[in-house]
Amino acid sequence: MTLELRDISLKYSHKTVLQNLSISFKEGQIHALLGENGAGKSTTANIICGEVKPDSGTILIDGQVVELTSPKAAIERGICYVHQRPMLADSITVKENILLGLKKELKKEIPAITQKWIPETDLNTLVQNLSTDTRFFIALCIALIKSPELLILDEPTALLNDEQRVFLYNNLRSLATDGMNIIVITHNIDEAETYCDTIDFLEDGKLAPKKVLPVLDLTYKSDAAATQDAIEYKNIKPLGVSFSVAKGAITLIKGLAEDGLDELEKSVIKLALRQAQGPLSVQKREDIGIIPTDRKYTGSNPELTIEQMLTAALKIPENQKRDAAFKMIKNSGVNILPQEKCSCLSGGMLQKLMFERELYTNPKLLILCNPLQGLDTETCTRTCARIKDAAEHGAYVLILSYGAFPSGFCDFEYKLKNRKLEAV
Repeated sequence: MTLELRDISLKYSHKTVLQNLSISFKEGQIHALLGENGAGKSTTANIICGEVKPDSGTILIDGQVVELTSPKAAIERGICYVHQRPMLADSITVKENILLGLKKELKKEIPAITQKWIPETDLNTLVQNLSTDTRFFIALCIALIKSPELLILDEPTALLNDEQRVFLYNNLRSLATDGMNIIVITHNIDEAETYCDTIDFLEDGKLAPKKVLPVLDLTYKSDAAATQDAIEYKNIKPLGVSFSVAKGAITLIKGLAEDGLDELEKSVIKLALRQAQGPLSVQKREDIGIIPTDRKYTGSNPELTIEQMLTAALKIPENQKRDAAFKMIKNSGVNILPQEKCSCLSGGMLQKLMFERELYTNPKLLILCNPLQGLDTETCTRTCARIKDAAEHGAYVLILSYGAFPSGFCDFEYKLKNRKLEAV
């Protein structure tokens, strides 16, 4: 399947997302779509998979004009989209997730696909008990069982380790060789140049010339290395690990989901909201800034307005919420209005807004889970500067990361491996 977009435009309220975008993707190739946060990458993908209808322009499949009015219509045309944070049903098993909405004649494809992509996963396991990387591969299986001719992957390697990344791209190459058209949305130019056949850059909703992307180079240490003022986390269940978070310093814990990082995230956030540890006296929600790994549903909701998402959990008088929302939006650099829905946001835009929300009350404790995930390099640099500023003003800063966070930026570092924690 060859896909072509001609003069695609889309505008939300006052904001133009795509401007007469014309781009084509040939079958049998892996295509990379790059750009900064808000450049229009996810919106382009949403149009291709029928989730969003453009204001104008034409979509052609194999040279024929088509209308993709819904995700179902796109799937029927052979187009499948695997989101960065797959929308799986946590309370049912892997197999039950796979069977949801699956046509009877496709059930015979399940054994071969799952054996290839998730050979060590018991299909009778509840999804809620699985790591984020495994969830991604389950969502990929669900797409591949439908035998798509065009496959879209949004930041597929963001939560994968090096071995999984090589495994993914080697198998994607086999699919492309067999004729599949594959589009990968990514910020990683090195990855795109290594594994993809074509690279297109988006900027302000239109194609832009290829450019050298800035490199994240951060080194920062505070003067808090010898501080005795720290939050002590002892025997944190279910892992049974212990660590401390010093005041005025940045503490980093690196690990993968299979090492227990997802479980640690849930436990630390639950503990922070329930009771204080060590010298910190947390009396209200505003004393704590939390950015969970799951931004879309745990930290927000697509059906909320931007104003609701930014102000609902904060003790802001009703008549001041609109002004507060405007202030946070301005500080984030996101081009959006308070009354617009969160569903209009790309992942990077949502993350920038959430970051402003959680820092709005100058919290005593910051728990940031994968804070650089899905951000372009320039935004990463600005985010790190804000984290540094919070630490310098006396906050306790804890960062949990799958590995995308620069070690040289942090005062204290721990490594979580095989569910055991050790200082680095």
